[in-house]
Amino acid sequence: MKRLLTMAIALALALILALPALADTDYTGPIPLYVCKNKCNIYKEQSRDSKVLKKLKGADSVIPQLISDDGKWIGVLVEDTKKGGQKIGWVLSVNLVDYVPQSVCSHKWGDWTVERKSTCTEKGYRWRLCSKCGLRDEQETKKKDHDWSKWKVTKEATCAKKGSRTRTCKNCGKEETEEYYDDHTFGAWEMTKEPTCTAEGERQHTCKVCGTTKTQVLDKLPHDYAYQVTVEATDHSAGVRAKICQVCGANGGEEEFDPEGTIRRGERSEAVAHMQQLLVEQGYLNAGGADGIFGGGTEKALAKYQEDRGLTSDGIGWPQTLKDLEHDFGPWTVVKEMTRVESGERVRVCRGCGFEQHETVDAGTVFEKGRRGEDVRAMQQIIKEVGYDAGSFDGIYGGKLDTALAGFAADNGMIVETGKIRPSDIDAVVNAWFAKIPDEQWKGEGSTATPVNLALTVEPTSEADESGIISYNWSLTNLGTEKADFTTLLLTFGEPDFRQDNIVMVLDGVRLAPGAGNSASGSFNVDADWGEGNLHFAAMAVSEADGAKWLSNTVSFENAEHPEFKTIAPVAVGIDVNALPDGTYPVSFNKGDVLGGATATYMNGVHVFTQDWYDLVDVAGLKVGDSIVVEGETVPVLSLEETEYGISVNEGQEARAFTLATQEDANGYFVQGLDDLTTYTDQGVTTLTVDAAATFTDAWDIEKEPVTVNADGIAEAIQTSENDWFVPQNTTVRVEGGKVVEINRVYVP
Repeated sequence: MKRLLTMAIALALALILALPALADTDYTGPIPLYVCKNKCNIYKEQSRDSKVLKKLKGADSVIPQLISDDGKWIGVLVEDTKKGGQKIGWVLSVNLVDYVPQSVCSHKWGDWTVERKSTCTEKGYRWRLCSKCGLRDEQETKKKDHDWSKWKVTKEATCAKKGSRTRTCKNCGKEETEEYYDDHTFGAWEMTKEPTCTAEGERQHTCKVCGTTKTQVLDKLPHDYAYQVTVEATDHSAGVRAKICQVCGANGGEEEFDPEGTIRRGERSEAVAHMQQLLVEQGYLNAGGADGIFGGGTEKALAKYQEDRGLTSDGIGWPQTLKDLEHDFGPWTVVKEMTRVESGERVRVCRGCGFEQHETVDAGTVFEKGRRGEDVRAMQQIIKEVGYDAGSFDGIYGGKLDTALAGFAADNGMIVETGKIRPSDIDAVVNAWFAKIPDEQWKGEGSTATPVNLALTVEPTSEADESGIISYNWSLTNLGTEKADFTTLLLTFGEPDFRQDNIVMVLDGVRLAPGAGNSASGSFNVDADWGEGNLHFAAMAVSEADGAKWLSNTVSFENAEHPEFKTIAPVAVGIDVNALPDGTYPVSFNKGDVLGGATATYMNGVHVFTQDWYDLVDVAGLKVGDSIVVEGETVPVLSLEETEYGISVNEGQEARAFTLATQEDANGYFVQGLDDLTTYTDQGVTTLTVDAAATFTDAWDIEKEPVTVNADGIAEAIQTSENDWFVPQNTTVRVEGGKVVEINRVYVP
């Protein structure tokens, strides 16, 4: 071994020394040697006690450069991490061989070569080689599964008598034979033990061929509860009632119940929205809180109202509280006129109880000392533009801003109030700033090609009230390519000329980076008696790049009443499916769950639905811009058209289209989609007992005459129906006295 290694090293070194002479040959470099141990080291010197320059693993390769006189050490090249380049390190020659040792090789396998493919009768054979050490890996592969033909019956079977059948492999011809039984042919289910609310029932069906019987346990029936009141409810407190089964007398427990008309936290309804609106009108709730959802904010506002009125302060909408909220208010009377200098005050009085509702009305933004925000920062910037130092633009209303405003007021003959900045103060400062803007800096309205492109939207939140006040919400977005430092919302009457000095405004600064996600927004009250002509809005921003002033698009409104948009939803219906009142209900059920017993027929697992109806008054007032909730989706109303079928909503629009239809003598409208199917709400699952005089009329097949069967044939008729679908769109039950007296199924396309 040592002799062979010495010869290999000598040959390698000879090749290295002869490298220039071999330049025109196919020589590719010195012959490598391979590590034959799992691990070994390259040392700095020919000694194991010297520094380790590199650790080697089994089958790593090195290029020999030198050999020690005694042949024990081989000099190899190692990267010099400090000085760069390479240097000689030493490895023991006994750790090196001139071939890759398989025992320590981290094999690099090539692709499999298949010498014999697998079949369904014989295993296959394949092999592969390691490209490093040449090791051959061999494998036998599993036989393939037989590719069977279809079964061929050689002797017919029944569920009672064995038959036989054969099949053949398509590849090898092997034949397989087996004996088998056919499936049972069961008849319709029959009730063998009727379920009650205290005991399970049973049903069975029998094979028509062999008589085998299969039995299935039926769940107990729900208790037939009826309420017995133990404590009567009042118009300001809940009552208590017990649930007593009318069959077995079981007590289902006591529960509190509210007097009719009560609304509580967690409810979502038009009644909640109406109560919230009354709280808004009487100053107990912000306008944005009237969303039809009875949450914590509404509960606190209602409790405060109850406290002020000497009612039980629990935040529950008792009938007493709701009646009290329905004040018969007279018109608003202005106690103190609203101006741009001072807030106004108005009052209205209930004609029934004399309750007075007072309300403060501000025309625009009022800053109190200590306020923080981008709007304060904008004021600091603007007042500096007109020559008065308000300190750093930190967005905090402190003494320096007061001092700057006082200086401006003294120079312009104004009277200001320390610690407060009124809308008129903002008007004066911003108008003074406008007067100083050079014509060349005034960029007018932005466009898609401009650095600052301000898109403004303004919407009225309500119609003008009795005292002539209209509230507007506004939002501003920079769709340009550069940042803008702050914004100022401008308002003027008459002509939309924002370079004149008769402008009133709301200051609401914000840094507007480009893009739809960076917006400023706010609200503003307008007295309809101010000025003449139309009301116009625009917004101003200052480019962060060069200080140029940019004006947004102009939004104008006629000086008239503005529409209030609303959302209507189906009328809320709540029923106890285990104690259904008399009436007709859309239902769904599986046909196998209708069972005939000795004394009655039962319908198990019945889902009871109610059709979605919309109030006549709500639909009569529906207009473009409103929304309507359909199957939980809020659909914008983009168009309305009266047709012979009803009110067509969104026909040809990019929104859900449907028709609001009604029936003669109906008390509302229902949704009829493009498929002529209406919408329903699932109220729960129950078990229903079929009355002994009930009928089932089935008209699901439009090409056949309707079929009507009496109670004793209902279970079999439903179980053996060719059509499995019993759904609310085609099936209804009529309930009288807690029992089903009529089942109807109709054709639907």
